[in-house]
Amino acid sequence: MLLQVNDLKVEYHTKTKISYAVKGVSFSMEKGDILGIVGESGSGKSTMGLALMMQLPQTAKFTGSVIFKDRDLVPLTFDELRKIKGCEISTVFQEPMTSLNPLVRVGKQVEEILKIHDKTLTKEVRKDKVLRMFRNVELQNPEEVYRKYPHELSGGMQQRVMIAMALMNHPDLLIADEPTTALDADVQTQILELLKSINERYGTSIILISHDLRVIQKLCRKTLVMYQGLIVEQGDVEQIFEHPEHEYTKSLISALTKGEKESEEYDNEAMLQVRDLTLFYDIKPEKLGQKKTRKYICRDMNFTVHEGEIVGLVGPSGSGKSSISRAILGLHKDYTGEILLKEPNPQMIFQDSASSLNPGRKIGWILEEPLRNLRDEKQLKRVRLVSRVKELLGGEEPPSEGARLSRKERRAIVRDILKHVELPEEFLGRYPDELSGGQKQRVNIALALIAGSRFVIADEPVSALDVTIQGQILELLLNLQRELNLSMLFISHDKAVVDRMCDKVVQLEPLK
Repeated sequence: MLLQVNDLKVEYHTKTKISYAVKGVSFSMEKGDILGIVGESGSGKSTMGLALMMQLPQTAKFTGSVIFKDRDLVPLTFDELRKIKGCEISTVFQEPMTSLNPLVRVGKQVEEILKIHDKTLTKEVRKDKVLRMFRNVELQNPEEVYRKYPHELSGGMQQRVMIAMALMNHPDLLIADEPTTALDADVQTQILELLKSINERYGTSIILISHDLRVIQKLCRKTLVMYQGLIVEQGDVEQIFEHPEHEYTKSLISALTKGEKESEEYDNEAMLQVRDLTLFYDIKPEKLGQKKTRKYICRDMNFTVHEGEIVGLVGPSGSGKSSISRAILGLHKDYTGEILLKEPNPQMIFQDSASSLNPGRKIGWILEEPLRNLRDEKQLKRVRLVSRVKELLGGEEPPSEGARLSRKERRAIVRDILKHVELPEEFLGRYPDELSGGQKQRVNIALALIAGSRFVIADEPVSALDVTIQGQILELLLNLQRELNLSMLFISHDKAVVDRMCDKVVQLEPLK
């Protein structure tokens, strides 16, 4: 027996309340197992992962036992745990960019884990071990990667560096917390295959924490299903998928089986036309006298988004999805060809709903801010028309405050947009950290639409959300398409999401 967890309870204590995150959980795993822990946000799965690593914050209190290799980790001191963490137990987190130091080359960062646990190794030996591990995790050109900074690597390469770091001391247990959530489908498959090969090659036991049942199904042999801090179902993955017993497990599985959208032919006016678009950026010379070089992102792109149409932009990392969206928004100027956009105020819905909202302001203030900043007379006239301000004010003329929207107008527009994104008015008085991931994304959608824009770019808007919340947000976007005649460029790596959302799809491939 490698790991035995007995009656684990975790509580978060604040000045005003106690939150019960994990409520008496027990399970075990043998050496060489791959165990999945699946559940939605708030189910307690990530808290349990932190508890297994003894990395809970100071506000957390926990009881129970975590017996690893016949030794209870709970009563151990900081110094005793330090010898185990990173050596016998390692972790790979969801977002590699936030785990890596942006100011230090990745090779040096991976070397650090060797320095901590074995001070006798020379500089040359440490580098040799790092390069060998880079090859083991299938990083191309390991010498080149060793010298690069994190921002110079793709998301998939960053995650491979994190896996290399976790494996440097050949741990017995690897805890992977949402390691593929932010990656596109092809890279996600590659990372899962890499974890599987690590398990087979080294006999490393793996706990995979995920909200995505499809990821669990691809890699794990056994799984635990968590709901509100409890394990509601556990067993072999195939058995749970084919014959789920708990209603919550059934709801997770049913959320995966949505069909395709019925495609429609749109003969409306074009909202966006992209003609012969070639994107590039210039690389400055490293030495004096050298000429700058040009790197191409995509060549000769052509597509159209009609009014009221949702067009999918699909492709692996490096194919130019995000660069095309930045060019459409006017943020990437290095291109040839034409971008003809009818909407004067295009907006963006981002993947990370939390970092898109000001944590120090209430939702009402955040939603009013774009309206507060409007000064252009044409824009004000358009916002009043599109938002039906006169109708919202019960037929009375909007109060004049010069070249700006009055407070009464702003609040009427905010209340109206909340109805469109299906949020209650009481949320206006809340801060972002008081909302769930799905609720924050609804606020972001409202923020994109509040100034009257009828064209939005949705960049991976549901990839970080649980499967059932994903379904709710996608249904909301489809409703907004119908209600507001909304046009959308929808960027995603998930084929099932694209099939459900898009009227047509533009497939991108990286340039050779």
